[in-house]
Amino acid sequence: MSWPANGPETGRHVFLIEMEAAPDAVMRVLGPFALHEAELTALDLTRGDGRLDLRVEAVGFGFELADRLGRKLRALPAVRGVSLGWVGEPA
Repeated sequence: MSWPANGPETGRHVFLIEMEAAPDAVMRVLGPFALHEAELTALDLTRGDGRLDLRVEAVGFGFELADRLGRKLRALPAVRGVSLGWVGEPA
């Protein structure tokens, strides 16, 4: 038996992406989300010392696709690292 919150379509997937501070880095990172027709619910961009940190919340896909999307993001040349999590729906 699985907890209801563990269903594949519940909650929002959260991607924490660290990338080079290149002029086109954000557009390149958001491309895979568009290809998978993910609905973005929140974006937060922070500029660090020579890098950009992007937090993306998205819905519209399950855990398997989120994992595949994370692997695609990690393969992008400008990306230094990707962390993936999820936020359940409020009670």
